[in-house]
Amino acid sequence: MEGDVLVIALAVLGFGLLAGRLEGSPVTMPMVFTAFGLILAPGALGVVDLDVSSEGVGVLAEVTLALVLFTDASRIDLGAVARHHALAQRLLLVALPLAMLIGVGAGLVLFPDLPVAAVALLAATLAPTDAALGQAFLTNKSVPGRIRQTLNVESGLNDGLALPFIIVLIDVAREQYDSVLGYVGLFATQVGVGTAVGVATGAVGGRLLARAAAGGLTTDTTQRLATVAIAAIAFTGSELVGGNGFVAAFTAGLAMGTTARSLMPGTAAFAETEGQLLALLTFLLFGTIIVVDVLDDVSWQVLAYALTSLLVVRPAAVALSLLGSGVSGRTVAFVGWAGPRGLASIVYAVLIAESAGVPGREVIFSVAAWTILLSVYLHGLSAGPLSVRYGAALARDADRTEHRKVPELPVRLPPRRGGADGGGDPGAARGRR
Repeated sequence: MEGDVLVIALAVLGFGLLAGRLEGSPVTMPMVFTAFGLILAPGALGVVDLDVSSEGVGVLAEVTLALVLFTDASRIDLGAVARHHALAQRLLLVALPLAMLIGVGAGLVLFPDLPVAAVALLAATLAPTDAALGQAFLTNKSVPGRIRQTLNVESGLNDGLALPFIIVLIDVAREQYDSVLGYVGLFATQVGVGTAVGVATGAVGGRLLARAAAGGLTTDTTQRLATVAIAAIAFTGSELVGGNGFVAAFTAGLAMGTTARSLMPGTAAFAETEGQLLALLTFLLFGTIIVVDVLDDVSWQVLAYALTSLLVVRPAAVALSLLGSGVSGRTVAFVGWAGPRGLASIVYAVLIAESAGVPGREVIFSVAAWTILLSVYLHGLSAGPLSVRYGAALARDADRTEHRKVPELPVRLPPRRGGADGGGDPGAARGRR
């Protein structure tokens, strides 16, 4: 174990020393650390030997998911979303469930032997997007601000909105209850209690911390530590009273982001440093895990679903959700592609793989892993060039719907702005601070 930690720490150090060389290139942090994992895994250098059942992997997955849900949600002002971000609302409330439904349809065709609940679990796992895989989608000023903010809001909220489906579907797949009422009760307990604890913790904790900061009672460092503590209190408090800790972490972030906006600089700083460390470790372990658990056991059905998820499911769901929105066909196509699968899908797949009694969990993990692996490189490499071409083409169009002004919300950025995560514009990133 100590050897694994040493190698991982050396990989992080090496990336930190050389990340500046990647500025302006299409090479992203997830691409680099997934590649590190592939190289270090058994079958290559064999330096790190972990699989999806390793205890450390599960712990990292849970901690990362709780903090990412909290920090991503805290970036979003729900009032601003409700008033000004109609396109994001369409993506969250229409495209997200549509992606799940279309994904279920594709899964039933390609995996007829899997139970419907297992196929639905796979579709829900791959529905959320991760903008960290294509920062140029969010930071390249060639893309109109309204579209960048639409993708920003979507990626900040859709992983949390997909979470209740994951929670319930895991138990549906296990056939935990004999009646629909049992699952309704499960949903009400897990999601209802988790939401109540999260909202109360985020609102009260955020206001207390904001008042302490306004009174000069805290420092920048202790504000960041206290922010992490609020997320931890929400998670553990919910688990203790029978709710779901991940739901609580997400709703605590929403409450804190809405009621204590003055704390946003500290929250954003956490997301860009400590949160990014957890994210890159997750991608490194993801690369290692898929070598052990996935690469030797691939079928045409697995690859077909992975490509269908990227090339058909998301674009079709987005196209249907944006009907009547007034945006151009170019924008529909751009937004449909700008939906990389990443951190949330990795963690959901790991949690499913660790859930005993879920039928077909190995298949679910394999398909999800291949989809994420393809997305890491396809979206990472295409984000910058595609954003530039889209912006240039849109500038020539007569339709200016995409250029309507909307309030800008903080974007989750990598530690090195505009470099290792894919060619974003550094000035644009600084302007949002």
